[in-house]
Amino acid sequence: MAKGGGLFAVDGALLRTPDTPELRDHFGSGNTPSERQTPFPMLRLVALMNVRSHVILDAQLSPYRRSEMRLADEFLQQIPDHSVTLFDKGFWGAELLSSLSSAGSNRHWLIPAKKGLVCEEVSRYSQHDRLVRMKVSPQARKRNPALPSHWEVREVSYEIQGKVKTVMTSLPVDTYNAKAVAKLYQERWEIELGFRDIKSSMQQNAMTLRSKKVELIYQEVWGLLLAYNVIRREASQAAVAFGRAPSDIRFKPACQYIAVQLIVMAAANPISATGRRLAELRAGIGGLFLDHRPRPSRPRTVKISKTRFPVDRKAAPLK
Repeated sequence: MAKGGGLFAVDGALLRTPDTPELRDHFGSGNTPSERQTPFPMLRLVALMNVRSHVILDAQLSPYRRSEMRLADEFLQQIPDHSVTLFDKGFWGAELLSSLSSAGSNRHWLIPAKKGLVCEEVSRYSQHDRLVRMKVSPQARKRNPALPSHWEVREVSYEIQGKVKTVMTSLPVDTYNAKAVAKLYQERWEIELGFRDIKSSMQQNAMTLRSKKVELIYQEVWGLLLAYNVIRREASQAAVAFGRAPSDIRFKPACQYIAVQLIVMAAANPISATGRRLAELRAGIGGLFLDHRPRPSRPRTVKISKTRFPVDRKAAPLK
């Protein structure tokens, strides 16, 4: 849990658009192993999300070929002081992470270590916790001449499900021990769940976006993000009223319930009763909390599915 500040996450997602010459020319698409283009043009979305409330603070949209890191640069200033930001491994870079730390007060970050990373140990805090020094790439220093030739970060290793994971962070060792850092990074998956809610619950698993014009594609996605935030905000208000965490609310039923209630509310009179109707809406969300059932202590097993017909185990295999 973040101590004394907010916890945020930055990640990217891809949204497919209808396959028209105009959209493919503007958004572009990826290459397949056979060197052919993917079936649909793709729009790139990079978002900054509050991990606890799942509300999106800022987002950037672009054609497929634009870098996620350059898009993330656009909203670094939106990250408040005294906060921790969780990144996916695709955002690894001295320029981005150093800019985040230096742009404010106590703005910390946490990101998986890049494979094949070359570094030297400066000091060791424990067996799985140390401070390392790395070179800043010439490309990063060319884009930002203010960057030093080397930078120091903290490296923390931990084991999960029998595999050793390593993360890099700017969090101070006297406030966050290795166990706290490892636990904190597990919350990065909350932004993945937010993207899933948009694609699955709000878009109903549609193969592509609906619009067939470039400007309408952007309008459609911004509309999705605004609607998502309205739902998350109302759900968060309801969760606070019931003394629960916003992440405890089931998104799909809440999405359907809030959408219907807001449509009815828009046509209701008198307008002065809107506050009372919002209170009633949030009270209705109280029945949409997740049930946290305890997991069994024994390991899970898969039973053999029985056939309806007798099996001759001595029979010769089919040729």
